[in-house]
Amino acid sequence: IRILQSHPISPGKHLVVVAGDVAEVEESMGVAVELAGPSLVDRLFLPQAHEQLAPLLAGEPARERALDSVAIFETYTVCSTVLAADAAAKTAEVTLVEMRLGQGLGGKGFFTMSGALDAIEAAVLAGRQAIEPGLIVGTEIIASPHADLRTRLIW
Repeated sequence: IRILQSHPISPGKHLVVVAGDVAEVEESMGVAVELAGPSLVDRLFLPQAHEQLAPLLAGEPARERALDSVAIFETYTVCSTVLAADAAAKTAEVTLVEMRLGQGLGGKGFFTMSGALDAIEAAVLAGRQAIEPGLIVGTEIIASPHADLRTRLIW
């Protein structure tokens, strides 16, 4: 496996994100869950994650950047952010641009994506449907972002 992230996200909480072959990740996660015991807050096992997720989770910038429309998707948990982003990317031709998990967000997470307006709308809907409604802080679609917003928010 490859460790994509490992850092504290708030006092008493630590985030670890790994990637690799399904069997190896599943085995590693089983060991981690056992070691964490009752202090485990949440977990997500995501076999066949969308190809855009691992690089984004490792802090690598998006390679292709469509400039049409933008969506911001915020959730109350790290796991729900990753799950929503995976569903969004698998549903429509969008570029996942940025993802922040927990750090400086009080344990919440968000991701931004870009693409054609119809693809963004479909991706946001898929992300919303992939997670519990109570886990969504909010979503926002900006059909035609101003150049200043693109510079500040997206890249």
